[in-house]
Amino acid sequence: MIRYEALMEQAKLTVKNKFFSSKLIEEIISYAKLAIPMFFTQLATQLIGVASVVMAGNYSSEVLAGILLANSVWFPTFIGFGGILFFVTAMVAQLNGAGKIGQIGPLVRQALWLVIPIVIIITAILMSTDSILRLVGVEKEIIVFSKEYLSTFIFAVPAILLSQPLRSLTEGITRPLPLSVINFIMLGIHILASYCLIFGNLGFPEMGAKGAGLAAVIATWSALIILISYIKLNKVYDPTNIFDSFEIPSLKVLKEIINGGLPVGLSNFIEVSMFAGASLILGRLGSEVIAAHGIALNIGGLFFMVPLSIGLAAAVRVGNLVGERSYHKARYSSFSSIKFGVIAALFNTFIILMFADHIVDFYTQDLTVIKIVLLLLMFAAFFQIPDGIAMCAVGSLRGYKDTFVPMLIMLLAYWVMALPLGYSLAVTDFWATSLGAPGMWAGMTLGLCIAATLAIWRLNFTSEEFIRGKN
Repeated sequence: MIRYEALMEQAKLTVKNKFFSSKLIEEIISYAKLAIPMFFTQLATQLIGVASVVMAGNYSSEVLAGILLANSVWFPTFIGFGGILFFVTAMVAQLNGAGKIGQIGPLVRQALWLVIPIVIIITAILMSTDSILRLVGVEKEIIVFSKEYLSTFIFAVPAILLSQPLRSLTEGITRPLPLSVINFIMLGIHILASYCLIFGNLGFPEMGAKGAGLAAVIATWSALIILISYIKLNKVYDPTNIFDSFEIPSLKVLKEIINGGLPVGLSNFIEVSMFAGASLILGRLGSEVIAAHGIALNIGGLFFMVPLSIGLAAAVRVGNLVGERSYHKARYSSFSSIKFGVIAALFNTFIILMFADHIVDFYTQDLTVIKIVLLLLMFAAFFQIPDGIAMCAVGSLRGYKDTFVPMLIMLLAYWVMALPLGYSLAVTDFWATSLGAPGMWAGMTLGLCIAATLAIWRLNFTSEEFIRGKN
């Protein structure tokens, strides 16, 4: 009996050492140093969307619906094609880890060349938004406001895309804090411009949806100018040789960025298009459902910034360790990010369940919309954990430059499983009476659970392959 108790105590200590060791705490602290500034960077970006939704919602529910539907085309387009540039962060991180600092600047300059065709493609798609919305059966009155918003917002696209390679530069060398400061400056500019231009305050003309788009133009170009000036004037960036020379496009480097970045962009597009596709599917159910769905996505997006930030930090930290050829440390760091992500996801779930009604009050006072939003947020609370696991695992995989298989995982989970199931539950009577927005969110929740499971499997496989020297 004494021996049995001693063995049980030893087992408890082993578990404690395995899951709550000082090594894990040190790793989480390392992640926190990267993830916290990245969180505030992403939070500021998300709050720009929140400010637009809140102001547009207080101006007109039709204008709000128009902007939300316009963004349901813009955001997946940006995250898809612009996502190609996100891979540059992992490339910079590996160069930084390998001590090849002088090669970072030339890489970033090549990425800036890639911005040109991406801007052209995205602009062409945004100019076709009204046709896309008509195709899925959106009301003409709402499409008018989507067109008005995009008629000015479209000029913000070059600034947003030109910023990305410079963001990858500063994140990849583990200096995310300046981006947080710049993004909060951008947020302040955007709020002030929206207040003036949407409602016609402080002597400015009342522009409604057009004013919301113009506010984004002013804010994004201001942020780009500030970011370039900061990098130019700060001596920390001098070793990267970012402003030392000018090169014509290099097909070899551009091919490397595209080969690694295209699966990243497609993965992002697949995930985001699940949510955007849900918006388009629900667009036929009227402005109240569109508004409720959009508000729930907006609130969910705020909480999503937590696992996203940890995932971005994982791409940098794992990339640094892979660049150092510290493959055992990279594997440990990868799974530590998932543990950190789960802890953060549990906190998110608690906040949503406890304070959902208070959060929704900031967005709208329409009782019908509030009732739908609160129901959808219960789904959002449930999928915080699988979403957090998936983001941390995929972020770690990007640190390994493993992007193709994660793309296939997203395709299976979101397009093959989530969207068809959500569509059938939301707007058809295939299973039972159509459930509307809750049916769509049930399908998306299933997709996120599948993505999380497969992403962990892939991370385990890839990290072991690196240790065995097969990469």
